[in-house]
Amino acid sequence: MVNHVPRQGDIIKINLDPKQGHEQKGYRPYICLSHHLVSDYANIAVFAPISNTMRRYPLYVALAGTQTTGVVLLNQIVTIDYNARQWTYVETVGNELLEDLLKKVVVIFQIERG
Repeated sequence: MVNHVPRQGDIIKINLDPKQGHEQKGYRPYICLSHHLVSDYANIAVFAPISNTMRRYPLYVALAGTQTTGVVLLNQIVTIDYNARQWTYVETVGNELLEDLLKKVVVIFQIERG
């Protein structure tokens, strides 16, 4: 995809193989979570994979109102150099879903007290 940069809320399909362990593998959908300033200056973006897993987990968020099906795996966020891989744009999610994702993903970065 020439002259396009993934923007916050965009779902793209990209192949991130090889992966290891519990990481998502293969050519699959990812949603961009980072603000456009990240990609504008660094040619990278932060993404979360989308899966059709049936497991329930507090950091899995079901997609709604999209042609893409499944859940966003917020516990598996990755930084991707999208220029180094082939990818295709799929769609952009609505603001309500994006806001829900961003509110939940901050849990990963909370200070643990105790």
